[in-house]
Amino acid sequence: MLASLFEQVPFEKNRLVNTSDPDQARQQIGQILNSYRLQINRGRILHSRLDLLACGRMSLLKLRHGYGADISIDPDCHCLDGYYLLVLPTQGQAVFHFDGQRIEVSPNQAFLISPDRRFHFQVGHDYEQVLLRLDRPAIADAWQRLTGHEQTPDICFDAVIPLYTTAWQALLPMLQWVVRCSGLTPDQTIAQAALLAQTEMLVATTLLLHQPHSMAAQLWPAPPPSAPKSLRRAQAYMLEHLGDRLPVAMVASHCGLSVRRLQALFKDECGQSPLQWLRKQRLQAVRTALLEPDNPDTVSAIATRFGFTHLSEFSQAYRQAFGETPKTTRGK
Repeated sequence: MLASLFEQVPFEKNRLVNTSDPDQARQQIGQILNSYRLQINRGRILHSRLDLLACGRMSLLKLRHGYGADISIDPDCHCLDGYYLLVLPTQGQAVFHFDGQRIEVSPNQAFLISPDRRFHFQVGHDYEQVLLRLDRPAIADAWQRLTGHEQTPDICFDAVIPLYTTAWQALLPMLQWVVRCSGLTPDQTIAQAALLAQTEMLVATTLLLHQPHSMAAQLWPAPPPSAPKSLRRAQAYMLEHLGDRLPVAMVASHCGLSVRRLQALFKDECGQSPLQWLRKQRLQAVRTALLEPDNPDTVSAIATRFGFTHLSEFSQAYRQAFGETPKTTRGK
């Protein structure tokens, strides 16, 4: 899913690191990102590659590090120095450790590493990722424009960005624009410099407005009344398992509620039953996938991935929800 977003980017024409020597790779990559310690857990490193395209002050990187071996990477200062890093896995598996929290990494979700947040990670032998580097001043500038404050506090984002959330749906068009602008340099023309600066501001603003972070309460000082904690827990659990069979009893058990109490919560807060709410989220997830450019999956494969096993019923429900057939959406 993430890989298709970057298929048209000419990364290979901008290769800065291409070596089978682990020490040489570590030195060269450390000069571009952070210096780090590397440990080979299993296998033998065949090669390491890093490609970099500038997008104004931002950078779009493609990194295949230690291909052929399972490796562990630990930044020397245990954190990023002065920049945010949006991690977009395109192949393979990895495990990131943030402040003691273990997060499994795959192409089904994006990740955002904030400066000064301690982390280390292990990657599989075929792991590959695209990285968007965003300097800390970009977030600071966007914060000041949104709030009118002259000073910017340290802002730490939630690390995980699942691809079915509103944060990702808002971020995706920004990334598509970054892809179109990649390779431009601000010294070519005044118009291009302005375009790249605006692109950076849009990415930073989108993250501040849509991805949860440590200063969100100050950005939105008067949020609407929140739903009961048990309802939010049920909804989060259901979103994490969109493609799984989820009886109401299973969701209720996960939240420590009775089935009757869970159904009453959804009726009072959402105006519908838990399964009706879940079907709506599944339909929206299918629509988001169908609208992705160059998504190679068939309509039936996407529907099945998000829990629809009866395709005729799915097509009917989709048309009722969005006023068009899935194939029409795909045609857009």
